[in-house]
Amino acid sequence: MALEIAAYGKTDVGQTRKKNEDIYKISHERLVFTIADGMGGHKAGDIAATNTVDFVDSILTKYLDPHSLSLEQRKMHIELAIKEANYKVYKLSRQNPYFSNMGTTLCVLHLNEKDAIFAHVGDSRIYQFSNNELIQLTKDHSLINKLKSEGFENLNIKKCKNIITKAIGTHEEIEPSLGSSLISKNDYFLMCTDGLSDYIDHNVIRNVFINEKFENIGESLIQLAKNSGSSDNITCVIIKIKNT
Repeated sequence: MALEIAAYGKTDVGQTRKKNEDIYKISHERLVFTIADGMGGHKAGDIAATNTVDFVDSILTKYLDPHSLSLEQRKMHIELAIKEANYKVYKLSRQNPYFSNMGTTLCVLHLNEKDAIFAHVGDSRIYQFSNNELIQLTKDHSLINKLKSEGFENLNIKKCKNIITKAIGTHEEIEPSLGSSLISKNDYFLMCTDGLSDYIDHNVIRNVFINEKFENIGESLIQLAKNSGSSDNITCVIIKIKNT
């Protein structure tokens, strides 16, 4: 039986930014979902985000068959698409002075009847909501996480939290993080930029999934981020597994 899903995205420029540098794309046919956050404070962050999402989506929707490829084969295609997108954006940034040092985060999610493959670069996130529990599938490529993993204590979180250690397009080569998880009927997935995840507590997000109707989850999360003082662009993609 073919996997049935429902999915939509919401994006908001936020309360202080003049330009929205967040991008998302949903491919129902290949069950590929992408989200990117052009790096704030850098030139042409929206160009980096748009080029990355469009390139990854075009490659995966062309070559990624959720039915005929194994889990490892699908992971390989996703990893290669991200690496190629990184080089494309990096090369573009070297060809035009206006694009110099541009970059973006990236999250990719791919589903089939049994499992989900998730991949990311930067601090945009993917969550899975299953059996009333919210699981953060991705781990931010951030300075704060890097220092914590190296045993540093008494860190100034305010100074470190917005510094990411990986981004698409800032270096010639990139190593994305990839993983997979099993899926069940009525599971949800949330993909979001840090304009949302930096301002809403994990348990608050969980309660939104428990209490809100599917079609209202995205708008509720964006409003909660705004009410909590988010000054960034805010974007989320919500996916529901209708059968497996």
